[in-house]
This record gives sequence, structure tokens and C-alpha cells, in this order.
Amino acid sequence: MQEPATEQDFSLKLDDLRPRAPEKKTFFGYFMPPRHSFILFDPEKCTGCGACEMICSTRNTEKVAPTSASVKVVTDETQGKTFAILCQHCRKPFCLEACPTRAIEKGEDGIVRIDRLFCTDCGLCTLACPAAAPLKDPGTQSIHKCDLCEGDPLCVKYCPENALTFTRGKAFRWIKGLRWTIQFISFLLLVMVFVGTFCYFKAGEVTLSCPTGTLQNIASTGTILLIGGITSALALLILTILAGRLFCGWVCPFGFVLDLVDKITPKKLGWPSFLKSRMTKYGVLAGAVGGSYALGFQAFCTICPIGTLCRSYGVQSFFKSAELAIVPALASLEIAQRRSWCRYFCPVGALLGLTATLRLIKIVIGAKKCKKFSCIQCAEVCPVGIIEADQLREGISPKIPMTECIMCLRCIDRCPYGAAKICFRWQKATPGEDRP
Repeated sequence: MQEPATEQDFSLKLDDLRPRAPEKKTFFGYFMPPRHSFILFDPEKCTGCGACEMICSTRNTEKVAPTSASVKVVTDETQGKTFAILCQHCRKPFCLEACPTRAIEKGEDGIVRIDRLFCTDCGLCTLACPAAAPLKDPGTQSIHKCDLCEGDPLCVKYCPENALTFTRGKAFRWIKGLRWTIQFISFLLLVMVFVGTFCYFKAGEVTLSCPTGTLQNIASTGTILLIGGITSALALLILTILAGRLFCGWVCPFGFVLDLVDKITPKKLGWPSFLKSRMTKYGVLAGAVGGSYALGFQAFCTICPIGTLCRSYGVQSFFKSAELAIVPALASLEIAQRRSWCRYFCPVGALLGLTATLRLIKIVIGAKKCKKFSCIQCAEVCPVGIIEADQLREGISPKIPMTECIMCLRCIDRCPYGAAKICFRWQKATPGEDRP
């Protein structure tokens, strides 16, 4: 005989009633991400006329009632500036997470919409939104939120000063594919083909050497060689002055290994706060030079992961070399944090960082196109963690310390709005930025 159904058998959860669609990721999405539309606002052009409010309200209520609009114009009397508050259609919307009835959904087109059938007008979405973009109508107490007029925003059309711009975002990420290709080719050349590269390489009259190794050689021998010594080490330093630490992000064979390891390591465990000092690598550099002077040979070169990979030479030696044990040992630091070796310990990066103080270029995050709190993708993809996500959440354009930047250009490639860019160090690229 069948037992009577219990109360638990009929219990339903919100996941059953309003299941969330899983985020779809495809291989081509890494290089050709879905184009998500958005509106850019230029406060320098806005006069505060309120035309955007009026035209928006006609769509919501079929009458001119600015308080019923999905966009709100506010004026800062102290600064004499006008701002437009409207939905940024965040990549990870806080309002969506805060909605108790899951009335807010993000479509495949990137537009964040409110389903009026399930909305209770509780206002939690407004409280959760950093810009308070979901607006409550003071008359009807209902919530209005911009839905980009389903791809043809009226506020953009009728703004007399063109302070609002509608754009569909970046269509293609080409830097990522180019960087991985160059990293792979560099790894093959430096590790599998040429002998002794990076540590010391000679082709006819051309000689190249590691600047950190050259410093250790000078300290250990007490001899300064201009030809084949300092001059051969200048190539990488000159490249750093011209293009920043490009070697670290695009050429370094150990950096390529770290990027590969990062793809397969689990969620990062995190470093203890007392070990998170970027000055440590400068101490390692000083210790390497001082140790070379005391011991009479290039002390750090014996355990340098970059030199170890280059000295392995060829496929057969690469797999048989005993000293290669240092490579997986240091690569395991990726479990704690991305590019931990580069952030805190690498003396080669330390020397290039010192040289980067003379750089000619810089990367800026911000300008007028940055959506800041609604995106923060640049901070998430930065492998060395120098872009402050907290500043972006507060609406501040973070200043990137170029001595720590490895010029991987992930931030520029990932930014869907074109707000991350390269410029000369003397250019003023973001509002309020001081010239160096």
C-alpha cells in the first residue's frame, strides 16, 4: 500500500519556480565575445536639460512625467556638474543577486531587464545597485529600470548635446591570440632551439645577455666588460625603456610556463598578508648581487628558473636535466596566487622594474569610456594584481604602477568599452590625472 505524501514532497524552492540560466561559455567566446550594448555618458557635454528624462518617461507611462523615467539627471551644485543616472547593465549585476523573486534577468544580449510579472517593487535592487539605477516612481511606487529600449534607446536619439552615446562594444579580442603565439614561439626558440639564450647568446658580432646575470658577473669577478658585457645586457633594458616590461609578459619562457600552470591550477589559496610585499624581489636582487660578490660566482643563476629552462637546450635535455626541478617547485607558487614568482621574488623582474621608471609609455584605465563598478574585468584578468578593483567599484580610475606591470595587455584586450589603452607617459589621459 502506497504511503501518503508528506509535506516535504510538495515543497518547492525558488530554483524550481525561477531557475537561472547557466552562463554559456564557448571556445570562440574567448576571442570573439558576445557584443553587449551599453550607453556611455559624457558629463562635459551634459547641460542638465532633462530631455532624456522626458522622452524616457513617455515610453514608460505614455506621458511626459520625468519622475517616471528610467534615467535621472542630477546636478552637483558645488562642482557645477550634471550627471545622468541610468542602468549600466553590469556584467555581474548586484541587483540581480539582490532580487528576492528573481524578477531581474540578464539576457544573452547583455541587457538587464525586470520581469513585471514577478516584480514586487520592494526596492532591494535599488539598494544593491552602486548607482541606484533602478528608480522608484514616487507616484506609483513601481520600479523603472533602463532596458536600452530593446536596442534603440530614445534618450540617445533625443539628447540635444550628444552627451549620451549608444555603442555595441568590442567585437574581437586579438591581443590574447597574438600573445600566446609569441609566447609559444619564444619558448621554442629559447628552450628547444638556441643554446644558452637569454643567459648569454652570440650570433656573429651580436651578443645578448641577461642584465641580472651581467650584474652578478661584475660583482663576482670585479671586472666590467664593455664589449660583450654591459653592451650585450643593454638590449633588454632599452626594450624596457621603450615598451615597459614587455619581456615579462610576452617573451619570458618561465612566464609562459606560469601562464600554462595558471590554466590548470584550482582556485587560488592566497598568500599570507605578511608575505605580500612587492619589495621582496628587490631584496632578492640585492642578495643575488651581494651573494655573487661573496661567493665569487653568479649565485642566483644556478637556481634561476629562466636560465634553467634556457640551459636545458633541446627536447631530450629538457626532460632529462636534473636542475629543472626548480621549475615545477617555483611554478607551484601559482596555487597561492597568480604569477606569485613575478610579483614577489623574481630579481630579473626587479631590475626591469627599476628600468621601467624611465619608460616612455603607460597603460591607463579609465578615461570617459570606463564603466568602472559595472565591469572591473581589467582588475580580474590582471595576472600581477596591480589594478585595484575596490577603486573601480568606488568610481575611481586606478593608477597603474608601471614598474610592476608586465605589459601583457590583458586589460586592454578584455575591456569591452575601449577604456583601457596605451599612451605616452606625459599624456593626461584620465580626468584629474597628474602629469608625471
